[in-house]
Order: sequence, then C-alpha cells, then structure tokens
Amino acid sequence: MKFEPTSAESYDQLGETLAKKEQWSEAIASYQNALELNPNLPGIHQKIGDALQQQAKVEKANLLNYYKQKIQQNPDDLQRYYQALEISPNDAEIYLGLGKAFARKGFFDHSQLAYQKVLQLQPNHPLAESFQSVPSTLISLSPSLPQTPKLDQAKQTLDTLNQITLDSFLNTNSQLNFPLVENPEISIIIILYNRAEVTLSCLYSLLRNPFQSFELILVDNNSTDTTRQLLQQINGAKIILNHQNLHYLLGCNQGSKIAQGNYLLFLNNDAQILGNSIPSALDTIKSSNDIGAVGGKLILPDGTLQEAGSIIWQDGTCLGYGRGNSPNLPEYQFKRTVDYCSAAFFLTRRDLFVQLGGFDEDYQPAYFEETDYSVRLQKLGKKIIYDPNVNILHYEFASSSNTGSSKQAIALMEKNQKIFQQKHKDWFSSQYSTELKNLIFARTQAREKPKRILFIDDRIPHPWLGSGYTRSHSILCSLVKLGYFVTLYPGDLSHLEDWSTIYCNIPQTVEVMRGYGLIMLEDFLKERKGYYDLVLISRPHNIKHLNSILAKENILKSAKIIYDAEAIFSIRDYEYKRLNQITFTEIERQTAIKEEIKLAKNSHHIITVSSQEQQQFIAQGYTNVSLLGHSLSINPTPKTFAERKNLLFVGSIYEKESPNADSILWLTSEIFPMIQEQLGLTVELIIIGNNTVEEIEQKVNNLNNQSIKILGKVDDLTPFYNQARLFVAPTRYAAGIPHKVHEAAAYGLPIVTTSLIAQQLGWKNETELLVGDNNVDFAQQCIKLYQDSALWNKLRKNAMARVETECSPEFFSETLKSILKSLEN
Repeated sequence: MKFEPTSAESYDQLGETLAKKEQWSEAIASYQNALELNPNLPGIHQKIGDALQQQAKVEKANLLNYYKQKIQQNPDDLQRYYQALEISPNDAEIYLGLGKAFARKGFFDHSQLAYQKVLQLQPNHPLAESFQSVPSTLISLSPSLPQTPKLDQAKQTLDTLNQITLDSFLNTNSQLNFPLVENPEISIIIILYNRAEVTLSCLYSLLRNPFQSFELILVDNNSTDTTRQLLQQINGAKIILNHQNLHYLLGCNQGSKIAQGNYLLFLNNDAQILGNSIPSALDTIKSSNDIGAVGGKLILPDGTLQEAGSIIWQDGTCLGYGRGNSPNLPEYQFKRTVDYCSAAFFLTRRDLFVQLGGFDEDYQPAYFEETDYSVRLQKLGKKIIYDPNVNILHYEFASSSNTGSSKQAIALMEKNQKIFQQKHKDWFSSQYSTELKNLIFARTQAREKPKRILFIDDRIPHPWLGSGYTRSHSILCSLVKLGYFVTLYPGDLSHLEDWSTIYCNIPQTVEVMRGYGLIMLEDFLKERKGYYDLVLISRPHNIKHLNSILAKENILKSAKIIYDAEAIFSIRDYEYKRLNQITFTEIERQTAIKEEIKLAKNSHHIITVSSQEQQQFIAQGYTNVSLLGHSLSINPTPKTFAERKNLLFVGSIYEKESPNADSILWLTSEIFPMIQEQLGLTVELIIIGNNTVEEIEQKVNNLNNQSIKILGKVDDLTPFYNQARLFVAPTRYAAGIPHKVHEAAAYGLPIVTTSLIAQQLGWKNETELLVGDNNVDFAQQCIKLYQDSALWNKLRKNAMARVETECSPEFFSETLKSILKSLEN
C-alpha cells in the first residue's frame, strides 16, 4: 500500500527518504508541501536549499557529460569546449583537448595558452614535460577566437567593394596601363563574360604583383555589362572581342594562339594574385624539365581554403584538398606533386600546351578541361606541382556567369566528369579509392609512392643553431635528395617560427608540423596510422616520450624506428658534475648511461655520431648500430698565415650550464688574458654564435676587455674564418662530436682544443690539432700556434685531409642510404 503523507512532518520525512535516494526533484516537491502545511517547520528552508543545490550539481554533471560526449564525437568543435568550461572551469583535461583542437585549426597562440592553463591547474600532469616548453608568460586563456564570416556574407562584402571600385574607375575615366614587353616570359590569359567589377580587381592585383615579364591577353565573350567600357580604359593588353559567347574553354584555346610567352598562365577573372605568386610559380616550373604545370593555394573570401591541390579518385571523381580549413595549417605549406590544380590559376609550358592541342574541346563550354589536360601531361611523364607560395584569393563561381548560374556550373561539371571518366578509364586503376582513410595518401600523386619518413626533433634544424642541428640539417636534406617524403615534427613548442623562417634553409618539399609539439604526438600518430614507413627520432627525451606512447598501443607497428643518438647526454652531464666537483659515484654514472641507452629498446636501428658512443650501444647488446658523423666539404679560406690575425670561437648558447657557455667563460676569464700578456693587446678574440642566455654575455662584458668581441649570430662565417689565425674550442665537457671543430678545419683554420675533443674526433695532438687541458697549457698552445707558421700549415693541411675523408657529403649520403635500405622490407 502506497504511503500518502498528510502532515508537514510526514512530507518532511518523505523528503528525507527521497533525498537519500538522490531523487532530488521529488524530494524538493515533498519539502515544499511540508513548508506549505507548516511554514515554521524546523530546518525546512535549509533542506529545500540543500536539495536544490544537489539537484543543480547533478544537472551540471549531466550537462558536462553531454558536452564531453559531443567533444568525443567531434574533437574540433571549439564551442563544446567553451560550454564544458563554463560548467567546469578548472578541468585540465578539457583545456588539454581545447589546446589540441586549436593546434589542429592552426590557432597556435591559442593552443599554447590552453597548454599553459593545463600546467597551472595540474603541475604534475602526465604530459607536464611537454608543457615545459610552452612559454610561461602565457597565463590566461580568452575564449574569444578570430571569427570566420560565412562565405555568402564575405562574398557580398567583396561584391560591394568591387562595385564601388568599378564605378569610381569608370566614372573618372581612369586608365590601367600594362607594360609592353617585347619577349614576355609568361602570357597571362583571362576569359571575360560580364562581372566587370571582379575583372577590375583581378587586373589591379596583376599590376600590384612584382613580376613584370608578362603579356596580358583578355578574351571577352560578348559581355553585356560594362566590361567593354572597362576594356576601353585598359592599355598595353592584347584584347580579343568575340561577337558571341565562345565560353571558357574555346576562349582559352583562342587566347593561347596569339600568346608569345614561354609559359601560359590561365587566370580566372574572379581571382586576385597575392604576394609573389607568379614569380614563385615560374621558379617552380623552371626548376625541373619534369614539371608540366604549377598551381597553388586558392583562398575563398571568408579566409578558408577552396583547395590546396586536388585529388582524382579511382572512380574518376575529384576533390579539392583542404577545403574549408585554414590556409596556414602545416599540411598546406609544403610543395608536392598532385593530380591536378584548378585553372583559377594554372601555369603551364606553352610548348606542351601546343603539343597536346590545348584544352580538349570535348569539354566545352567549361569544366574538367584542366583536369583532363593534367592527366594528359602525366601520361607524357610530366608532373603537376602544388606550390604553397602561390596564393590566390578566389571568389569561386563568379567567373561562371558564362554558364548562367552556379547550379548550371555544377550540372556542367557532372556532365564533363562522365566524359573525363570515359577518356581516361585506363589511367584510374593506380589512383586511390574514394575512402576517407586514403585522403592523406591521395594528397600526393599516387604514382609517386615515395617512402615516407617522420623525422622527430626538438626544433627546425637550421644549420646555424649548432647543438646537433647542423648535422640534423644534413640528414634532412640528404633524405630529400634520396627521394624520401619527409614530415618534420618539432617537439619543442617554445620555438614557434613563422613559415618564411622555417623554410629559409630546408627544402619546401618537407612537411613541417609547426605548432603541434610532443603534446600532440600521440594524436598525430593515431591520425596517420599506417602512413609512415620509417620514424627517425633524435634526443633522449623525445624517444622517451615516444616509448610512453607505444607502451599503451603500438600505433607504429607498420613503421621501423631509427634512433639517432646524436650524443649520449648522460656522458656530458656527468662530465659537467666532475668539472664542478659535484659528488657522484662511478656506479651512478654508468647506471645513468645504461638507462639512456635503454631508451633505444623499441628502435630497429641506432645511429651514433662517434665510434666511442657506438661502442657504448654495442656493449649493451645492440647489434644494429651505425656510425654517421658530419657532412662537410672542405672549403679552405685563401689568406696566408701572415695575412691573418686574432682568435675565433664559434658556438651557440641556449642554456647557462651548456658546454659552450662554460667554454666562453673559461676562455674569456682565464685563458685569453694570458694570451694577451704575451701576444699583446692588439690580438682580439672574436666570439660568434646565437646566444639566448643574457647572463653569459653580461659576465663577459663585466671583464671590460675591449679585445673581446661578441658578435652573436652571423649568417656567413666565411670572412671570419678567412681573417682569423686560429680556432679555439676549450670544451671541458661534451658528448658526441663537435661540428664546429670539423667546420673550422674544413675552412682551413687550425684548432686548439682539449683532449676530450681530440679523443672524440680521434685526432692527434701536434698532428691535426693542439691540445691543452688547463688554462696555462691551453693559452701556451694558442701562443705557439699563433707564432709558428710551419706548425700552422701542417695542422691546417692534416685537419683538412681528415675532414675530406671522414666528412665527405658523398660518404655521408651513401651511409644514410645504406642504413635506410637495410630497414626496407
């Protein structure tokens, strides 16, 4: 029999029973009934308040779970993260997911803010080591984001601006003056049919671009708007006025027949050239006779991608790669061979266009003509290249006024697609099938099928960085020359460089996962499961992080891992302790070295930089260990002994307790003053190298020695090697092999160093270099070499001979090639 309360007390009792069962809505209703019957019932207001609070807590938890489920379903939906954070503002995992979502969208500043927030909320987070690289100055996270306007809205805004510009141009009888070029490099062909306002914006963009060796060919297909009036105010262009609408394809072929340039650039009138797009495309197509055409990055008016190269699937359907994404994401910043690029901007060789009979007229009036032409180029053995430095603002479909509407344009696409499928049915078999998992593979032309390598290091390996990056740069460039496709994955987020700096000295065919960092590595490997044939990873903390990922799931089971042990860091660390008289036992030292070497346990091959370190790995039972030193060509600077003066030190400093920092302080405070005592104050010490530790420079400046010159980073060291009489490397603790000593020898500059460096190199005192292990001996060796021309010439000759033998770029490349071949299935 159901209990029916009749008094305030019985409602109160029922409410407590329901509250114990966490049935908060029912409990609240019962308490409210008790309150109505007896407003003075003891504690009733508190009970209602507590029940309401508990009910709100449950509702918030349910809503939070709902948002988390939505985030799981779509990890890139930023709004769901914000909604979840409103309910749970101190949830580190939500901030971590938000940071990763920002990174995937290219909002790297926002991602770093989110990661810093994680570290604040949870200092001992499992990924804390990865967060340490995020600048600590970023302390707050604003939920605001750059808002992307809807495409239609953006087009309307562009329409308004274009119309205002056209009206002003026509009403004031303004003129556009294109230069008359006798032997143009490029013939730019633009087909017009109405939309005079977008045509004018396109022509303005051509005048703004820095490239001048072009002729402009304008083909008007009997426009009915103000296009003809606009053309009367254009000077220096070749203009074809058709009396009927020949449409796009025939217009292009018509324009090509009067072209004189070595190259044809087909450009839509609704496109605007940005930056150095034309010079970049021309440089690309000229770089190899194998290249038949070049296209680029088409950006819609709302700032999102239309395409970054396009894919032809096995069934003959097509897809613009990257549509709707940010144009600045890493996967759209590297140069690659593609199936085709849109004719909104399409550069090709005129001789090839003539050879192939132009665009196939079976596709008239328009669409699929450039796709068909690209396939025909490939059948001739030519490549279609996507150049990320070609950036085009594209209205899209504005130039399709010749077909009536965007709906008619789509209908034409469908019709011509069938023609395309029939004409090239024999070609499609080697293409990828239409599956989402194949998108990452299909973004590069299917017939190429290069071996793919993921290269993980802390930073972009610019040669001037030192600290092993010069050698990493040699490895990276060699991998590209050997025909491998390389994805470079910088793990340290504290060095977020802009794209121009990233590619200033590495090939732009390398994909660089800028802004991802070790934080994103697990997600990245899962997204690209099965994509890489090899993973080459440098530095102990990076392979330690990779091992922790693989311990959960072997997501690299199809890839071979190469550990590039550029140096055994434990050896250096304990030499530092010895130098600074920090107590340790030999057992502790050996244990640390063994633990570091054990990090290579998942590796299929290990690369070391010196024979000494190679033996360390072999002693721990590894058999797959190769030696790969530095890659240098000898380039002896010409000045004679008598024409030279001064001492040169080269080395970058990124940490206060680094070998180079110790070398500079020891050299400037204890060694160089003794050298000056004997050689005189006219002798200078030139110090070159990137330095991010101000304290080191300040200590040197406090010595008030006017003969010490700190120059910082220098792009070209050749004049300094040519001026200096000797090179000093007073290194008291280090691991690996010093690239700077090899480099100095390659430039023909004799070296004074320590026995540590001599042992690492395997070079002999008095034969290839001079050795001094305390300040007095080091100074005396410098003084002796500075004054003895015969010794100077002997060391110069012998050291160059060693570099020529041990650091030959050909030997370096062949060794690397042999290592990689040994890992192929």
